Amino acid sequence: MRTWLLTTALSAALIILAPQPAHPTSAPAPAATPTMGISIELGKADFRSYCAACHGVSGNGDGTVAEFLTIAAPDLTQLKKRNAGLFPRERIAEVIDGRAEVKVHGMRDMPVWGDWFNYEAMTPDTDRDARVIIVRDRIESLIGYIESIQVN
Repeated sequence: MRTWLLTTALSAALIILAPQPAHPTSAPAPAATPTMGISIELGKADFRSYCAACHGVSGNGDGTVAEFLTIAAPDLTQLKKRNAGLFPRERIAEVIDGRAEVKVHGMRDMPVWGDWFNYEAMTPDTDRDARVIIVRDRIESLIGYIESIQVN
């Protein structure tokens, strides 16, 4: 029981801490606007802010909190290689936006970034349609950045 409580508390703490920038010097993601479009730079900034704590700054699965995870964070630079040379764009989108489970059983360990991006896009001046565009562009930018770090 104690092990379960410790693991649960640690997992909750990691999820809360994961969205923080992996580097104190990393710049925050540029403010997203409905007309921003897809940007590798936005994807890189979001990756460093939201993904690097677990997946590592370079995407190798060696982030600062990776050793505390119950399941190892995957090396995101190997996705294309592990998928017969094809980048699994749709699968990555499903994992990021929450449509796909990260593991077979139990709670989802990785935060649903689509929900988070939607929350960040909520302002008094941003309507639902604009938020949908912002969230889609941020997810596509993040996927584009992950695709850009694939090893051959």
